[in-house]
Amino acid sequence: MAKKETVVVAGGSGFIGRAVVHRLALKPNLEVRVLTRDPARARARIGRDPVQLLKLDLLGPTRGQELPEALAGARAVFTSVQFDGYPVEDPGRKRTFEQVDLGATVALLEAARRAGAPRFIYVSGVGADARARHPAFRAKGLAEDAIRRSGLEFTIFRPSLVYGPGDRVVSMAAAALRFAPVLVVPGNGRQKLQPIFVEDLATCAELAVEGRGRNGVFEAGGPRCVTLEEFLKVIMQISRRHRPIVRLPAAFLQIAGRLAELLPRPPFSADAAMFLLADSQCQPEALQREFGLSLTPLEEGLSYLASR
Repeated sequence: MAKKETVVVAGGSGFIGRAVVHRLALKPNLEVRVLTRDPARARARIGRDPVQLLKLDLLGPTRGQELPEALAGARAVFTSVQFDGYPVEDPGRKRTFEQVDLGATVALLEAARRAGAPRFIYVSGVGADARARHPAFRAKGLAEDAIRRSGLEFTIFRPSLVYGPGDRVVSMAAAALRFAPVLVVPGNGRQKLQPIFVEDLATCAELAVEGRGRNGVFEAGGPRCVTLEEFLKVIMQISRRHRPIVRLPAAFLQIAGRLAELLPRPPFSADAAMFLLADSQCQPEALQREFGLSLTPLEEGLSYLASR
């Protein structure tokens, strides 16, 4: 029997990471090693997939010593680690885009080099740019630059909004439709999105682990560009719950963000307002060509809402 090859996954208990872990765990030639701060919580989220859970905090003070050993023998490193409190940062708890999206990614990247892991796969985001004004796009852009300079083989995915069972945006919208009399939309609702079904992105990540998309950067979006308001109306239609839409003007959000920043623990910020108002449109043609992917139509991807 051929020896199994090891793939290390960071962010494996998150929404995107779980979908990737599930696919990799089904491959008989792979051993999947998931890095996690809380193995018990990760096991509850991942379920029964046969993976190794290794306790390690990518933001912890000992990560520099622990990571090379954790990555030893890895054929590939996949990371979908990102700041989970978006769009509101919390510097006091080391929960910022710079510390998580950039710092954790660079720490993982350096450890991969030291451990001799040849391939690095990173889930970035549409709009990533080292010169961007917004800290989320800037942190991801700087992380991408570090990956390109690393000398490792890499694949970078820049997804638009990723959706599916257990996500954040659709789950929040579905909950609002159940319990709220109206649906509140930031700005004028015309922000452009190209939602991609999480299983499509996971398929691409699986193929990247196998070597597809080598040294490429791929925008990852669904087959259809919609506005935020159109996206929410599709959710209403499929879930059969319709609510009036209330738009919060961009100026109101920006003022609210600046005022909230005066509080000791801001629940909102001007940067958060900018994040909510930004477009997330992309060009997925290169992704489709490289990975041979037939992208899931939006209504099909959201069909799970009909049974709730």
